[in-house]
Amino acid sequence: MKIEALIFDIGNVVILFDWQAADGWLQARSRNGVKFVREELGELITSLELGEISQGAFVTMATRTIGFQGDEGEFIAIWNSVFCSNPAMERSVRRLKANFPLFLLSNTSELHLEYLQRNFEILEQFVGGVYSFRAKCAKPDQKIFQVAVKQFGVKPESTLYLDDLAANVCAAMDLGFRAMQYDFREHAEFERRLAELGVYA
Repeated sequence: MKIEALIFDIGNVVILFDWQAADGWLQARSRNGVKFVREELGELITSLELGEISQGAFVTMATRTIGFQGDEGEFIAIWNSVFCSNPAMERSVRRLKANFPLFLLSNTSELHLEYLQRNFEILEQFVGGVYSFRAKCAKPDQKIFQVAVKQFGVKPESTLYLDDLAANVCAAMDLGFRAMQYDFREHAEFERRLAELGVYA
């Protein structure tokens, strides 16, 4: 069946991220003994991305948990510093936008989404988005894909879903989506596969 729409994950697809530097900065600004910040904050991060706690509550609890020595503004700045642009995908998105409606489906938090929307104009190319903190469920749970189908008004069998994680790709395929795993280091291969599907002439 012909592809009629595309749904993109955000992290390491539309926008790249790397936690290594941020982890180091947070560790350096926290109490002794904190080695893996994201591990220590794992449950809080999950609650944030599922919309179970507010971003304000998250920041307060996170800084207290790791003994962060700066103020909340500094913590938020470090927390959001993990992102950088993916110029190759930006070119592809603008090219695809000319012929298809493009949507976003992401496990993310209000804290990150607000930052991304302020700082990455590429997100303006998408006509809608489903985000875990609003949907109260997260990939690879099929519930969030079902929310996307209803909100976007798409048919899975004629929609291409793109994600960097195999588990999420498999979940999408189980619901009938055409799905593809994306690796930003192999963007040329991604474009070749789009051409094979007839969406990237």
